[in-house]
Amino acid sequence: MRRVVRFGAAVALLALSMAGMTAGSMAAEVKLRADNWCPYNCEPGNRPGYLIEIAKAALEPAGHKVDYQLMPWTDALAGAAAGTVTAAVGATREEAPDLVYAITPLGVSRPTLVIRKSKETKDFKVANLDSLKGLRFGSIKDYFYSKEVNAFIDANKGSANLVQVTGDNVTEDLVNMLIDGKLDAIVEDSNVVDYLLESKGYRNLFNYHALGEKATVSIGFSPKDPNSATYAKLIDAKLAELRRNGQLSTILARYGMKDWQ
Repeated sequence: MRRVVRFGAAVALLALSMAGMTAGSMAAEVKLRADNWCPYNCEPGNRPGYLIEIAKAALEPAGHKVDYQLMPWTDALAGAAAGTVTAAVGATREEAPDLVYAITPLGVSRPTLVIRKSKETKDFKVANLDSLKGLRFGSIKDYFYSKEVNAFIDANKGSANLVQVTGDNVTEDLVNMLIDGKLDAIVEDSNVVDYLLESKGYRNLFNYHALGEKATVSIGFSPKDPNSATYAKLIDAKLAELRRNGQLSTILARYGMKDWQ
């Protein structure tokens, strides 16, 4: 926020009172929202997800208070668009082009098909997406995976084999449905699947196939918030610093990840 000062004495006093503060960094509450999409963003607490750790490292030294909570993804996107929340964590430009993003990507996402190992699926080959029609296939309602995957989901919404779930812990719900034999396959981000299955020791129960193209992941700030461009610039600057001093690798290692660059 830019202020106009007319008197020399006032200028001196203002300079002292604003020392150490950056332009546009007047303290604000930054409401970050998303559903649980670990390792990008996890349960609030000591290990909230690497995107949340980066956001806090960037915003809190500038005087902002980060308020991170879980909510269904559809609500997070709608809230960011409307300005009732500050940002949707884990958004992509393809999914939400009207939000405000840092210039530098905060991660890379790729949709992955996860197939339960069973007699019914042992010989399954992913020739094309239409080959999924014979499987009980699970996805998350209103998620953007890729243009091709979402087109397939939209074209088959009336099928009894297509199951869509909603909520705060939807990936874990889908994985549990796979384990219980209620689904044959699900689609999810590769990093999210790796993190969940590795942490639970489920990895050897499934086969994996890449689906669609990679997309960059970021934090999408509300276009209604006048501070959004400032928040994005702070994250750009902090991410570059974390890379230079090695702290980014330390943060990512907490989630079993390496730098995507």
